[in-house]
Amino acid sequence: MKTTEETITKKIYQSEVVSEIRTSDPGFAHIIAWADNHPVVWKIVTGRRSKAFGLGSCVYIGWAQRSMAPEAILERVRYIHELVEGESPYHHENSIFAWRARFTLEHYKDKGFTGGFFQQHDAKYPRSCLTLDYAPGTFEQVLNKFCAWMDLYYDTVRVTVDGKTVRTFKEV
Repeated sequence: MKTTEETITKKIYQSEVVSEIRTSDPGFAHIIAWADNHPVVWKIVTGRRSKAFGLGSCVYIGWAQRSMAPEAILERVRYIHELVEGESPYHHENSIFAWRARFTLEHYKDKGFTGGFFQQHDAKYPRSCLTLDYAPGTFEQVLNKFCAWMDLYYDTVRVTVDGKTVRTFKEV
């Protein structure tokens, strides 16, 4: 029997901000570098303050929603990166979906930052809905953005956030 010895080199990409985040997948190298340049992103995807993009958010693929494994965290960062940088294959860079990612990145450190489930209602049924982040000083801006986005086909009677009416409209 012949035995041989082999040395295998494996390149590892590791965050300089969150040392537990490391991968051998070269496709994530630029994602790690981007997140290290925007360190608040690490807090967004591992915390619960952001209702739109935090831990447990339904915007992420199922396996990555609640896991704190480095691969899941990287998947969540990748998703936000694509939206912020206009590289999403699913959402145009001017869409409300890209806007909310940029908004969350910009305002995450604002005092009172949180989020909620925004929903449009006509006289009979709930209609368009979206989870959006906001802070007390940005709530009207976010509400206006949601109202501009919601489906104009329906005669909107009210808009709620987490079930509480925040804007009413004249009934037709």
